[in-house]
Amino acid sequence: MSGYIPNTDEGKIVWLTQFTNWLTANGGTYGFNTGEINAMQTATSTATTSFTAHETAKAAARAATADKNHDIGAAISLARQDAQRLQTNPNMTDAARAEAGLTIPDDIKTATSPEAISEIKPPLMELDFSIRQQVTIHWGPNPGNEHQNAKPAGVMGCEIQYAKEAPELVWVNLGLDTDSPMIHHVDETTPTTYIYRARYVDRKLRYGGYGDPVKCTVSV
Repeated sequence: MSGYIPNTDEGKIVWLTQFTNWLTANGGTYGFNTGEINAMQTATSTATTSFTAHETAKAAARAATADKNHDIGAAISLARQDAQRLQTNPNMTDAARAEAGLTIPDDIKTATSPEAISEIKPPLMELDFSIRQQVTIHWGPNPGNEHQNAKPAGVMGCEIQYAKEAPELVWVNLGLDTDSPMIHHVDETTPTTYIYRARYVDRKLRYGGYGDPVKCTVSV
């Protein structure tokens, strides 16, 4: 709270209502005329209406986001099934795969030695933080073009960690992703800088080395 005025919008509306009710009942005793009291009542009523409309819009936006996530997820799930059928179709060519936006099989044989994963160049990362409170993390040998971003031979996925920018970084495991990109939803009330690092994981859950960290400042 800054002085007697609450910091949050909800708190301000509660305080304005309390103050206006008091001024309406007692303002005349302290030299306020009817016009001045009415002006305070109108201002508080307008502020309350705007606050309520904003809260309603936020609730609608959350519902729309949930619908969007569900619908995109359902479409992606169906597309994965169709893509798997295409990948196993003997008539599919690499050119057709590229046109369809599918992964082109890597013709480099998978290494099987325990040290193989450590010999693979760590993944590169590109961050898309154009959406508020969300960072889309593209990872792989060519994260700028997902159509030509096949995982290296022997790689199952990528472990991604993040840390908030601070004198001493505290790394948090965001998860193991098997298909770039990975989405990180954040919940901040002020712009915050996040740092990310990634390393490959092979099919036997052996880890490679971390690549260079990348960072971005997430808007609210």
